[in-house]
Amino acid sequence: MANGYTQEGIMAQIWVAFGQGTGATRVSQTAAVTLRTLYLGAITAEVVDQRWANEGVQVLERIRAIGRLAAFKAMERGDTTVSSDDVESSATTVQLTSDTDLCPPKQL
Repeated sequence: MANGYTQEGIMAQIWVAFGQGTGATRVSQTAAVTLRTLYLGAITAEVVDQRWANEGVQVLERIRAIGRLAAFKAMERGDTTVSSDDVESSATTVQLTSDTDLCPPKQL
């Protein structure tokens, strides 16, 4: 932890960025757990020790985009809460658009 980052700390930053993206739209607990399931495993020792300090800002912008899109999907169907499906489909869309090695397309 020479640089001060930890896996859980980075995950906390991801949750905050997602919440910034969703704004005033509520996020269900299952949606928050889905976000953790999608990204916690990607926060490897290499990411923590070597990459986050330089690339984390770009990753967090993508997470904010996922939050915005998820909130839009909830609103579009007339719901007041982001669902797990909103998170999964929004993450897939942003990952496909992003296509970077820290935010790659979902492997099928």
